Amino acid sequence: MELPATEFDEKGRRKQKLNISNRIRTAKYTPLSFIPKNLFEQFRNVANLYFLFLVILQCIPIFGVVQPAVSALPLIAILVITGIKDGIEDLKRNQSDDRVNNAKTLTLNNWKNTNLPDSTGGFFSIFIGFFYVMAGIENKYSQAYRESLTKRKNKQKKNGVDRSRRGTEDKLPLNELNLPSSSASSQIGDQPPLQPPLPSFHQQQQGNNHHAPTRNGSKFRLRSNTLRSMFRPPQKPYNPNKVRHSVLYRIDSTPAPSSRRGSTVHPALLPPVKAPLEGPLAANGDVAWKPTSWKDVHPGDYILIRNDEDVPADVVILSTSDPDHICYIETQNLDGETNLKVRQALVATSEINSVKDCQHGEFYIESEPPHVNLYQYSGVLKWQIQDQQTIHSNITHEKTEAVTYNNILLRGCVVRNTEWVIGVVVYTGDDTKIMMNTGQTPSKRSKMAKKTNPHVIANFVILAIICVISSVMDSILFRSEGSARFFDYEISGTNATYDGFITFWVTLILYQNIVPISLYISVEIVKTFAAYFIYSDIEIYHPETDTPCIAKTWNISDDLGQIEYIFSDKTGTLTQNVMEYRKCTINGVKYGLGTTEASMGAKIREAVEKRQSKHQALGDFDDLEDLVDNDSSTLHINDSTAILDQAKKEMYEKQARLFQNDHVGPNPTFIDPKLYDDLADSETAQANFITHFFMTLSLCHTVIAERPDEENPNMIDYKAQSPDEAALVATARDCGFVFVGREANTVHVRIKGEDKYFEILNVLEFNSARKRMSVILKPHDSDKIILLCKGADSIIYERLCEDFGGQTELQTSQEELKESTSAQLEEFATEGLRTLCLAYRFISMEEYKPWNKRYLEASASIYNREEKIDEACEAIETNMLLMGGTAIEDRLQIGVPETIAELAKSGIKLWVLTGDKTETAINIGFACNLLSQEMDLIIIKGQTREETKTQLEEALESTNTEGERKRALVIDGTTLKYALEPKTKDMVLLLGMRCNSVLCCRVSPKQKAQVVALVKKGLKVMTLAIGDGANDVSMIQEANIGIGISGLEGRQAVMASDYAIAQFRFLHRLLLVHGRWSYIRTSEMIMGFFYKNIFWTFILFWYQIFCQFTGSMLFEYALVSLYNVVFTSLPIIFLGIWDQDLSAKISLMYPELYRMGPRNDLFKTWRFWLTMFDSIYQSVVCFFFPYMLLIGGGVDPIGLDQNSMYEIGTLVSSIAVCVANFFVAASLYSFTWIQIGVIALSILVYYAFVCIYAQFNTFIFAGHSRVFATGMYWLIFILTIVACFIPRFIALHLLHQYKPYDNDIIREKELVLKKKNKATNKSSSPVENPSTSGPNEGVYDIKLQDR
Repeated sequence: MELPATEFDEKGRRKQKLNISNRIRTAKYTPLSFIPKNLFEQFRNVANLYFLFLVILQCIPIFGVVQPAVSALPLIAILVITGIKDGIEDLKRNQSDDRVNNAKTLTLNNWKNTNLPDSTGGFFSIFIGFFYVMAGIENKYSQAYRESLTKRKNKQKKNGVDRSRRGTEDKLPLNELNLPSSSASSQIGDQPPLQPPLPSFHQQQQGNNHHAPTRNGSKFRLRSNTLRSMFRPPQKPYNPNKVRHSVLYRIDSTPAPSSRRGSTVHPALLPPVKAPLEGPLAANGDVAWKPTSWKDVHPGDYILIRNDEDVPADVVILSTSDPDHICYIETQNLDGETNLKVRQALVATSEINSVKDCQHGEFYIESEPPHVNLYQYSGVLKWQIQDQQTIHSNITHEKTEAVTYNNILLRGCVVRNTEWVIGVVVYTGDDTKIMMNTGQTPSKRSKMAKKTNPHVIANFVILAIICVISSVMDSILFRSEGSARFFDYEISGTNATYDGFITFWVTLILYQNIVPISLYISVEIVKTFAAYFIYSDIEIYHPETDTPCIAKTWNISDDLGQIEYIFSDKTGTLTQNVMEYRKCTINGVKYGLGTTEASMGAKIREAVEKRQSKHQALGDFDDLEDLVDNDSSTLHINDSTAILDQAKKEMYEKQARLFQNDHVGPNPTFIDPKLYDDLADSETAQANFITHFFMTLSLCHTVIAERPDEENPNMIDYKAQSPDEAALVATARDCGFVFVGREANTVHVRIKGEDKYFEILNVLEFNSARKRMSVILKPHDSDKIILLCKGADSIIYERLCEDFGGQTELQTSQEELKESTSAQLEEFATEGLRTLCLAYRFISMEEYKPWNKRYLEASASIYNREEKIDEACEAIETNMLLMGGTAIEDRLQIGVPETIAELAKSGIKLWVLTGDKTETAINIGFACNLLSQEMDLIIIKGQTREETKTQLEEALESTNTEGERKRALVIDGTTLKYALEPKTKDMVLLLGMRCNSVLCCRVSPKQKAQVVALVKKGLKVMTLAIGDGANDVSMIQEANIGIGISGLEGRQAVMASDYAIAQFRFLHRLLLVHGRWSYIRTSEMIMGFFYKNIFWTFILFWYQIFCQFTGSMLFEYALVSLYNVVFTSLPIIFLGIWDQDLSAKISLMYPELYRMGPRNDLFKTWRFWLTMFDSIYQSVVCFFFPYMLLIGGGVDPIGLDQNSMYEIGTLVSSIAVCVANFFVAASLYSFTWIQIGVIALSILVYYAFVCIYAQFNTFIFAGHSRVFATGMYWLIFILTIVACFIPRFIALHLLHQYKPYDNDIIREKELVLKKKNKATNKSSSPVENPSTSGPNEGVYDIKLQDR
């Protein structure tokens, strides 16, 4: 339809022009913007700006730099290397973008989309558009340029097509649809129509457009100059209620709905009773579905999506191939959930099922602005009723239909089990919800990077000091005697002050290497390799889901080695989020056998209390461990696997005697033969309760029944939006209450072998605010209307019936049932089971009709739709009768208890933040080793602000005593709300510090983030948060490191995380191996960088003493430029990449080694300054030893002197390069062929460069290679290097003997054990036989945790 007049200004131009392209671009750069943008990013680094300033400074002739171009080489090298790295990363993003943008979908071509602005295709617009496209900017000019390319391609295609075949071949749609592709529209033209002429003015409309709406208004005029109009029968009064609710109907009759045509998109023409809309019709025979690139999809386009195809934009569903106008989608790409979800087509457009329908449909959608909420959408579909009556009476009527979240397909979804879907595009490109949610993870800097900045500033301070000293000394010595002034070559000042000023800048250039230009790029390279090693580690790869550990934030790998607090979700993080129906209570009777992991935790808890009482009775601390060991043997599972298997067999034998159930699943989890003993007597009340209970499970849900095995039609699999719901329906199936399927509004169930059908009247869906779901249904064999509801016990109990109207027996039974069910649900919760309540009520038709009208009005509401729907649901979900409750187990993931125990040994404190009840959380805590037998439990459970404060004060007082007793804190969400207030949050923090583990129960997502922020900011410690669901995103982003588990609750946590893993147990190796390695490597590498730069700079400074501080350079400038970039860079980088103090197996054997990171043993400030003093000492030795030994005039065999400035400079520089590389060797923990080879290669590169460069006849460097050919050189070389490292090795030896690091102890211990094993000819190594090399055994009986 044409746009309304309100969309145009006074000059007839569009007010709003939709230039939102569906092209996505996640890449940072474009061909036009790469160089300037990348340079801007790199020069945001202060060090790069500093070196750029020095390059500019060296271009000024007065500062005496002979070859300023050479001085720019290090900076150019850094910029080029970084640019290449960024370019390669961005190229991959560009390639990924191109694959997405060029994917194909089907759109309706060759029709006018009035939402698109008029083409601005002038030459100037196209020319300007080229540069906008190259710059990655989307606007009208870039759109004009792309349109010109599209037109050129289409023109080339048309020139190659035989025009005589244009009427046939060009009209054929894709062959995959198996039907003739000429739709209704293609019948207009060559072929005769298949339907009789349309009535009256619709026929005239095709020949004349007098009745088309105008832009200036919505009045319509009927032609009156025909004979038919003169003898027209009297018109009936206009009644809008008689007009069918469809955009394809506007006559005031209600014809029978047309029959659906199975699975075709291009059916035959519509039946004669369906009158097309008025308005401009696209009579072009070329209109058909054609493949279109995703990037060319626009708002307002008709789009056809077939089965298993991705949705290219946010699309409102018009119609589907399903007779009930529904479609199934998979949202795994959007939120990670693999369960199929149902979406509904709009009622008004559900009859659109052909190209002609799309052409004839005239409607518009008022849509809300784009926003990030994936689960909310509000819009309204509007169309005008314009038939003969409305035109005759000058009346226009507009009909509307609400468009909700259930009527929209979001980009990233995949259509499943639906042959085709026709929709209209509403959001494209960056406006789609998935793109708006693809926000970048908050920028994070590692702790070590932050601590490096003060050291860099210290280097700048040292640089300023030595530059000022050189400047002042030069001014003082300006008039002194000596020959230095004769060699200034007009680069000195005319007076002392000016000369000192020039010297300051000259020495700034001279000492430039004191700032490590290559440090930043080197750290990036090292951390890139660390991320790759993490990704490639097969030990943290999950083959079942083909999921490696993915490092999404590369620059914080060293933070993995400094974590002190871990904050973890429970469901899906510590547990599998695979639900198993275990127990239930029906009419006050418990059913279900078996022992859960949490119940084992409860037994451990009871054993702890028993031990404590025995310990107090004995009064002997030494006997406590014996008691623990003796009682441990009594903790075993009473219901063994064999007993459960026998019970399962007996249960299904009893079921078979009652009725036949062909749909039992492969792994039933609910076992109790008693159920069928009670069900056998059908006349008892308990049998009726059991039947109604399991019927409720099979009816009250939104699952989809699938038959995955064609050869076994009895196998039914259920796809649900939550694993809890699938488990409930699957258990009902196994017990003989089978949900067979759903057709339209009819549900087919098989109850104890008998087929029954129910009509679904309403589905009141679950959401986080309601915490319940209900269905209202009516059996086909009865007129009763029943409401079935399931939800959280607290929610259901609030809505149970209280007024029984004199039915005292029912009232008594319900009161008793409430008490018994509440107690049994509490018992289930203590076993770690997730509980739900089931309730029902009957609804009279007199109550249902007005309520249903209210509910439909709320559902169709344009504003505040969700609030109105919730109010309507609240009105009907009252006065319910309780049936019982269910209990589902969420089993722990493999390796969780062992991982938590090892993390505790490493000194990391674990806080679990969960929504479970307190008792459930405590028992799960014992089952997963979060709570251990020797811990004292401190439970804070206050209902008011004052009560919370009192309990916190009492807990602090009771924990104020010094001792080795371990403690655990348990606090619930209500208490936490008051505890996190400013007056009491410090008390919570102090209490948490005194505890080894903390359990926060019933917490909200916001409270999770608040707890993380409290610890991170209050204690200034490194924190890690791990979770798997959308409710964990806030705490993941708040923590220093966020880890997302790619589980069953979606990918929101993974998308917001820094690292993504598949199982919680992988956290053990990620921290204790990769994190510890990365911390040690990065610490040693950064210290090495500062050492070699200070060392080199002070050699130049010492020479100034002998040249009157004129800024003369001891070395050839090429050597100064290449020192950091070529001669000494690779060994220190390879140290950061490959060095290992201990192997991964030994690192895991001694988890206490991890404490070096949180204590920051290797990156303390005193260690930095000690390294600085060592580098200054070595610079003294490296300069003065050769200078003093050669000052007397050493000569080579042919009589040439070696004591000139340039020869001494070459000799000193060679020794300095070797010393710097040997320093790296002295810092290595493991000597591998890679490390030795790189160090040797760096030294050889220096000598090769000098020998080659000396062959050129330069004034100061020609022939310097002869220095290396004398014995004197090598004697000085050996003497100087030995003198340099003697103090360092003495200090290292003393530290290892009297103040060893933890890894020094273990390294020596493993070395002794290895030699001992070899000496005794033992075949087992320390790694293979942990019993011979435990953490506290052997030569060094040292408790690392006490350090």
